[in-house]
Amino acid sequence: MSTEQAENLEAILRQSAFPAGIDLNEQRRLLRELISAQPLPADVTVTAATLGGVPTAEITVDGIEPRHIVLYFHGGVYVMGDAFTAAGLASQVGRRTHAKVISLDYRLAPEHPYPAAIDDALAAYEALLHDGIDPSDIAFARESAGGGLAVATLVNARDHGLPLPAAAFVMSPMTDLTLAGTTMETRRDADPLLSPEALQARITDYTAGHDPALGLISPIFADLSGLPPLIIQAGTHELLLDDAIRLARQAATADVQVTLDITPQVPHVFQAYYPILDEATAALDRAGQLLSAHLTGSQTTAGSEQLSEIKGVNRFKFHEGKVEEFKRLSAQAMDIVSAKDTGTLQYEIYFSEDQSECIVYERYRDSTAVIEHGAHVAHLNEAIFATGSVSSELLGEPSAELTARIAGSGIPLFRPFLSM
Repeated sequence: MSTEQAENLEAILRQSAFPAGIDLNEQRRLLRELISAQPLPADVTVTAATLGGVPTAEITVDGIEPRHIVLYFHGGVYVMGDAFTAAGLASQVGRRTHAKVISLDYRLAPEHPYPAAIDDALAAYEALLHDGIDPSDIAFARESAGGGLAVATLVNARDHGLPLPAAAFVMSPMTDLTLAGTTMETRRDADPLLSPEALQARITDYTAGHDPALGLISPIFADLSGLPPLIIQAGTHELLLDDAIRLARQAATADVQVTLDITPQVPHVFQAYYPILDEATAALDRAGQLLSAHLTGSQTTAGSEQLSEIKGVNRFKFHEGKVEEFKRLSAQAMDIVSAKDTGTLQYEIYFSEDQSECIVYERYRDSTAVIEHGAHVAHLNEAIFATGSVSSELLGEPSAELTARIAGSGIPLFRPFLSM
């Protein structure tokens, strides 16, 4: 993150912070104004729909054939926001997971206090299952209070005997409405957007006399056993940092697979600022890879299909003056991988200290995914290979089609020995 990026974002958020005691309708208006100032990407389409009787916004990205469903729960302390204002960030999740995103317009407090949001979320998920969508093809994603709602919905679905989705990705989740997290005080000055006082007023609207420590209100206090893998992201400059950390601890204690990803010096739901913040894009990329792996992995069995994973190791030694051209071309390839590849599980580049050479690590679900990737980046390969000399190894169980394609290419094939 550059100093300029940090200063610009800090100024924007402190100017946009909601003071305690502000009228809720005015708060809703200001939130819509803040979010609408960031236009949707031109390739994103948002369509009004319903799911289980709950209004939704269906979000798709041009050029991406959806293979999965992401059920998205927007934030707003259960009293603000809607399915459409969440479309920008939700589309970034869909883009990275090759999924159609269904953003849920659950009922808001104080007009509809607890358990209205919980009931709407469960009804929508049940409708997906009723429509014949395999739960292994579904992921949950959400931010802030929506993160808490998503985890609570997993608990609620489990307790209702429903099969659970493949995974859940939560950004800056609000999981403790008692506001007992230590960072409510220790990050008070660092958080440019939220205050405990402003949160408490909205929590009272939502709980409406119910105990905020109930498991379906504050899932940090719920039994999390049996939940699918959780991907949790937060920043160090936010009041809810401790909510994320404690959620990860509770999940791990309950034998849930959990990834806790903390980014330093960034604010609440920093991923929403991906157009102006490098860390936001990087965090979304990491989450997208993990979420895609869970969605893909849940569709395989313990048989031969899992043994077909293909891995590539490429070493480039650059010709004089060609490193910047390689960087430009490889950045284009990275964009294509993120936007189009459906079976690429890893695509990473590491430069030597003097940038005279680099190592490229690639990992694909199977031979079909390698062929798909090759088709997507074929127009770049000749120019990339012209920037230097390359030595490559391909490890895995290639199909006959893939073997035929690489015959004579000089790329040796090896059976797996150690996982990268």
